[in-house]
Amino acid sequence: VPTPTSVQLPRPRHGVWFWSSHHSWHLFCYSVISSSISCQCTQSFPGESAFTSWRPAFRYYNMWVSLFGALLCCGVMFVINWWAALITYAIELFLYIYVTYKKPDVNWGSSTQALYYVNALDSALALTTVEDHVKNFRPQCIALTGAPMIRPALLDITHTFTKNNGLCICCEVYTGPRKLCVKEMNSGMAKKQAWLTKNKRKAFYTAVAADSFRDGVKSLLQASGLGRMKPNILVIGFKKDWRTATATQVENYVGVIHDAFDFELGMIIVRISQGFDISQVLQVQDELEKLEQERLALEATIKENDFEEGRSGICGFFRKARTLNISKHETKKDSTINTIQSMHVGEFNQKLLEASTQFKKKQGKGSIDIWWLFDDGGLTILIPYILTIRKKWRNCKLRIFTGGKVNRIEEEKLFLICKYHRQIAHINVINHGKMERS
Repeated sequence: VPTPTSVQLPRPRHGVWFWSSHHSWHLFCYSVISSSISCQCTQSFPGESAFTSWRPAFRYYNMWVSLFGALLCCGVMFVINWWAALITYAIELFLYIYVTYKKPDVNWGSSTQALYYVNALDSALALTTVEDHVKNFRPQCIALTGAPMIRPALLDITHTFTKNNGLCICCEVYTGPRKLCVKEMNSGMAKKQAWLTKNKRKAFYTAVAADSFRDGVKSLLQASGLGRMKPNILVIGFKKDWRTATATQVENYVGVIHDAFDFELGMIIVRISQGFDISQVLQVQDELEKLEQERLALEATIKENDFEEGRSGICGFFRKARTLNISKHETKKDSTINTIQSMHVGEFNQKLLEASTQFKKKQGKGSIDIWWLFDDGGLTILIPYILTIRKKWRNCKLRIFTGGKVNRIEEEKLFLICKYHRQIAHINVINHGKMERS
């Protein structure tokens, strides 16, 4: 009787694991490329279903075939070796999270950026078909802030009622020789828009070069915006120096107000006691920073010289005179820096700096007075109402001052007043110089 013999199967070689993992990587790369190309095909222009781009393309290409190929590669990966496929996906996911977290300063030219652009373009075009109605009205402001860092308080109060609710455009007008203005304007565009992004201000920055301030504002009022996203409110600061300004400057300022009404825009003039312009404060800060950098550079030079002299040993004794000269130079430089700092500290206007940040703080209990002398469509009440629903202005109540008699308030005014009754503390009616409360 033949005895049964054990049959030993050959052990799998290490090449099997290498073969499966190697093919998993290849299949994953094919799936990523196919899915990326199919995603690119979704970025066609309105009215065109095929892939539209300036890049050369295969004539018989179809996005659905690429998508099917990507899914097929993913399925084959698991059929060949499921654990090798999982390891491959885990490594790729780790690399993706790492690159997303590090955010290297590299323009990948990714399809996501192109998709954002196409979606924004489609949305802007779709808005053009929406008709004007009181229910879809949004405050879209063009604020004459100049450089946004020069008048931050004016930007803050504008951003208060446009944040997550409307459009805000910070505008600057360059006047003077055209070539110099255009050069300065183009060089500062990216820097000022980056300042808005850094300070978390949802606003755009734009600038124009013109012969006069009024001509520049005219161009901005007519050409700013895109489609339905066009400004409907002009925000400007009160001209504090109107007593000392020239007649031309005052005429341009008043002319801008008339131009805003001619172009059928709402008008908001903001005034604070200290004024909005803090360019003098920024200039002092820049000078102090430069002096501080010079002082640090001088200290580094002195330390480096001392270190070299210490290494030279006895030879350093013969350089003593040089060291004394450097020390004297350092003393003179420090005394000069201290003198300049003390001089600039006296000029530093602390009140102006505090006023520039007053709209960033939470406002205490108070009231917002509204002088509603005639029916202007409700914008006079809408803007203060938007302020009261913000967290920083929640403790403020509305007080309305209107003309006429208590029992003869127009129906439209009464309707709007009832609509905002929760935020309205008092309604004061002015009748022949006498005030009556309702």
